Amino acid sequence: MATISFDLVSPESLIFNDDVGMIIIPGKDGDLGVLPGHSKIMSSLRPGRVMVYGEDKNLLKSFFVSGGFTEINPEKCIVLAESVDEMSELEKSLVEKEIQELESKDSEDSKDKLYIAKKKIEALNSSFY
Repeated sequence: MATISFDLVSPESLIFNDDVGMIIIPGKDGDLGVLPGHSKIMSSLRPGRVMVYGEDKNLLKSFFVSGGFTEINPEKCIVLAESVDEMSELEKSLVEKEIQELESKDSEDSKDKLYIAKKKIEALNSSFY
């Protein structure tokens, strides 16, 4: 079975680096399914889940990215994320508390953070991650 090299990078560090079977990425205009041999593409990202699958198509890891960019070519996929959280480490109660705090503020920065926090809750409420 073919694999594609995948790097997930945050401003602080390399989060994930391995050969995988498939990656689902939250592209600006919709989810991108990336398989080995994918055509070349660059896209900005919207807040959402990056799901990494093994060659057997079993979910290996799931991450939440707040935005960023991806570069895909037939052999490699790179995601440069603004921030990354592993889905299994997100606590719904903490994100809900963050939403309550942000709703009381009225700055442009807090509106952006509120939007991202609400997307985290959507991701946590989904049936799988």
